[in-house]
Amino acid sequence: MKQPKINEATRNQLFSTNSETVISAIKSLQESGNSSYLPILFELLSAQPESEVKAEILKLLGMVKDKETIPVFIDVLQNEKFHLIRKDITTVCWQNGLDFSAYFEVFTNLVINEEWEVAFEAFTVIENLETFPSEEQLKPIKLKIARALKSAGEQKQYFLEELLKMSS
Repeated sequence: MKQPKINEATRNQLFSTNSETVISAIKSLQESGNSSYLPILFELLSAQPESEVKAEILKLLGMVKDKETIPVFIDVLQNEKFHLIRKDITTVCWQNGLDFSAYFEVFTNLVINEEWEVAFEAFTVIENLETFPSEEQLKPIKLKIARALKSAGEQKQYFLEELLKMSS
């Protein structure tokens, strides 16, 4: 299904200096369901908006149900430009209920490489996956987890040990 184009008036509202205007635009996106706005919402979120605006964006992202948007979420999670919002994006990945099974390794890398809060959210995404990669695909990931386990702190050790159990 082809997504409608971005409406310039809505785009301008999203970048308004008036938070009520921005919130109104976000709410209209909830109704229209146009996923073309996701990159704009990620940009807005990374600009550290007011708390009400941030809450509305996260609420919207947590309700996304279009499986075609999964690669957009993954791109943002892997892009250093969005490092400051990685925890929030990882959180909405398990809240929205999309199936990120094909990206098991991406979330495993977040558990291994990110601070505890992001690791916790990534672990939650993995716990909620519908399927796991094949045994063949899991072999190098398990090795990576085992290597990380050797130098992980106590909190991360738990996650890594659980990942090994889940993937067995």
